[in-house]
Amino acid sequence: MAQSWPPGHYSFDMEPEITAEATAHVLPCSNCGAPLKFAPKVGRLTCPTCGTVNDAPIVSSREREAARAELDYASQLQAQSGSSDEITALIVTCPQCGAQTQLPAHIVASACAFCATPLMSVTTRSEQRIKPRGIVPFVLEPAQAQELFRAWIRGRWFAPNALKRTVKSVDGVRGVYLPCWTFDAQTVSDYSGERGIDREVRETRMSSNGQSETVTHTETDWYPASGTVHVAFDDTLIPASESVPPQLAEVLQGWDIAHLEPYTDAYVAGFTVEAYQVALEPAFEKARIAFGAGIQSAIERDIGGNRQRVHSVSTQYNAVTFKHLLLPAWICSYQFGGTSWRVVVNGQTGNIKGDRPWSKWKIGFAIAAVSIVLLWVWVLAQQ
Repeated sequence: MAQSWPPGHYSFDMEPEITAEATAHVLPCSNCGAPLKFAPKVGRLTCPTCGTVNDAPIVSSREREAARAELDYASQLQAQSGSSDEITALIVTCPQCGAQTQLPAHIVASACAFCATPLMSVTTRSEQRIKPRGIVPFVLEPAQAQELFRAWIRGRWFAPNALKRTVKSVDGVRGVYLPCWTFDAQTVSDYSGERGIDREVRETRMSSNGQSETVTHTETDWYPASGTVHVAFDDTLIPASESVPPQLAEVLQGWDIAHLEPYTDAYVAGFTVEAYQVALEPAFEKARIAFGAGIQSAIERDIGGNRQRVHSVSTQYNAVTFKHLLLPAWICSYQFGGTSWRVVVNGQTGNIKGDRPWSKWKIGFAIAAVSIVLLWVWVLAQQ
């Protein structure tokens, strides 16, 4: 569910009224008043009813710079509620998959964008949330995402044959903006370890047939090593959604945030916006783990030699900054065999990955066929 955030703050003093209104933020058409949708192909708002193309709000260079500006991490943690960078958002949690969706006041989504579970009876709550400053708009149109999904299904050779017939009944894919954090940091790491220098050793020994032979092997001499490395990290991306399962999350890598735009209601018209489930501080702990791989590589290069051992590392994180962004994804959930399956399409790159059922019969036939071939090869070898 998309959320409109006007300047300042607002809160909800009453339990929101549960309705069956639309799940996405609505902007009216200037011609007929019907709900508009953002069309990635033209980059503007279009009306599905009358076809009118409505211009998106003009974004100034100052607004674009503000959306891409880094925010100080330490200051944000210390900030009091009521800061202009925070909002009070209405959150609804899906009982099936745990996805959290931000809703406009007095509206509860009719279905979860991630698993299609009805949310009509879910209790809502108000929470203080950091406002997203930037958004990467959708590049793929719904039809393109749908065709990628169908092609992906057709390529599942070991899926039940009935699956392809089931997919034909899928109405479409749902556009969702997923919350993410990016972190910058200047790191200083003191380390201790060892530098390994390889050397070739030649030995002459007697072989099993009584003849002497010369063999060569590698031995490594180890020497103490210590030092300090400086590594800068820029826009390390940490997903703030836990609604996409880990086995599907790799499709959400490779974002080009150079196309980042300031958040406006126009970009989210017709789409769902998920509330972040990984807050700022836990997200930075994940960023530190991601930083660790880069720091480890820098230390190994600094140690040099042929091999490296790292015994201890002490790292200081300086000038830590962050951004809160919304990134596009197409989600399709379908039912098969009494189970809900999920497919995710990166709304910018088109990368796709999904869960799928397996056909025991096809797998059994494949194993049998391979076994027959191996048996035949063995028989020929014996002859």
